[in-house]
Amino acid sequence: MDRLPTVRALIIVSILGLAAGFAVMAGWVFSFPLVVTVFPGYAAMTFNTAVCFVLLSALLLFMQLPAKKYQILVLTVFSLAVTGIAAASFAQDVSVTGQVAFMWSSPYPGRMSVNTAICFILFVLSLSGLRTGRRILLSNSQYFLHIITVISGLALVGYLYGLPLFYNSYFDSAMAVSSALLFFLLSLSASLLQPSAGVTALFTGTLIGNVMARRVFLFILGVVVVFGAVRTEARQHNWFSGEMAISFLVICFMGFGLALIWHTAGWLNEFDSRRHDAEEEIIVMNEVLEKRVEERSIKLRRLIEKLRESEIKFRAAFEHSAMGMALVSLKGKWLKVNKRLCDMVGYREQELLSMSFQELTDPDDSTIHDQVVENALRKPETASRIEKRYICKNGTTVWVSINIATVTNKKGGPVYFVSQFEDITERKKAEKHLRDAYKQIQDHVNSIQEIAWKQSHLIRSPLANLMGLVEILKADPAERETLKYVQIELERLDAVILEMAEDACSNGTTGLVARKRCLMLPGNKAPAYT
Repeated sequence: MDRLPTVRALIIVSILGLAAGFAVMAGWVFSFPLVVTVFPGYAAMTFNTAVCFVLLSALLLFMQLPAKKYQILVLTVFSLAVTGIAAASFAQDVSVTGQVAFMWSSPYPGRMSVNTAICFILFVLSLSGLRTGRRILLSNSQYFLHIITVISGLALVGYLYGLPLFYNSYFDSAMAVSSALLFFLLSLSASLLQPSAGVTALFTGTLIGNVMARRVFLFILGVVVVFGAVRTEARQHNWFSGEMAISFLVICFMGFGLALIWHTAGWLNEFDSRRHDAEEEIIVMNEVLEKRVEERSIKLRRLIEKLRESEIKFRAAFEHSAMGMALVSLKGKWLKVNKRLCDMVGYREQELLSMSFQELTDPDDSTIHDQVVENALRKPETASRIEKRYICKNGTTVWVSINIATVTNKKGGPVYFVSQFEDITERKKAEKHLRDAYKQIQDHVNSIQEIAWKQSHLIRSPLANLMGLVEILKADPAERETLKYVQIELERLDAVILEMAEDACSNGTTGLVARKRCLMLPGNKAPAYT
């Protein structure tokens, strides 16, 4: 069962129906005629009618509660109980005719009137249609409620004007005043469950016609009820003759009809005046809006012209740049490339646009580029730079230096990348040659250092010997034999120096001059030689 809308008026009237039903049942049990009849001399609400009103009011309250597991079972039981009691009374009225009176004087004290039974049956059928939720049954349910409203309303009018035909059925059983009033209120409040269907839509809408219908109908209803009751009371008390009463009633209707027309016309004129003021205000607002739109249009055209000029400049700078340029999506797809980039990697523009930068990147450099892209997405306001290798269409490798900037939207989120590509292959080659030359120089230096260490060891040995001989000569200058040994050590030292010079020359060292020098010893007249 679909959840029905909550109607506060229906809840209040249902509680009133429960109270009235229990009160009438108590009146029958404890013999309180005033509680049963409400108005002396009129038909009384029977006991089973009171039971049906209690069940029906409880049924309406259960339908307003949130859906529970047991709710459908309770609604079904209550519906069947009301229908069974009403159908039994209707069948009894059809088969047996008689005068319904009070419990203490009537042979059929529990039997309700035919029109009351019909109203109960229609009410149960209407609520059953509402519970199904089907469109055609919903429409029929609303009209069943309208029929109940008409039957109970006619009964109330009959009691008001003293017309038994309106509240008596053809089987001489009458609908009680309290029953008619409860049916009238319950049917009206239950019709609010579907405010957009049936006659209820005429009085519950928000359009001007709906507002006027509510105002006029309530005014007319009040006038008819009041003056009809006055005319009836005047006839019963013989305040004036019948012709005078009719004339008085006609004059009252004409006067209040004129007042109604006056009131309605004034209200419509006021509404029309407000509408006219609203239209004037809308016209002024439209003029102001058109002026603003025109001003905004001029500004927009200027902005578009500036944007077009900027776009032309950007396109010219993009296409004719000495560096490669490209727009790259966040997923690595080429969105736009210039001719310089195409020439750099050897692909045509359409070929590049169908590829991604990962397909061009050397596998050894893919990790580095992924890290740079991740940093650019995490900090879009910061530009990044990377050097990597691209594999050209012909299989060769080109080194490129890439500057990456992130284009963001109004919220600061990345949209795509703008990249600049510079061919640095020659620089990378020069750097490689420089590294190779530096390595060769370092190797030579290491070789020279090794030779120098080895030769220095050889030189230090004769020098130590010379130093020892010199000490001996100092102690005994007459020792001529010692000078011979000094001469030998000097020749050894000279040979070692020459050997070091030759080794240095053979390892690429230039500009090194090795000179042979000899000491001027006593008795040796030969000069130093080189």
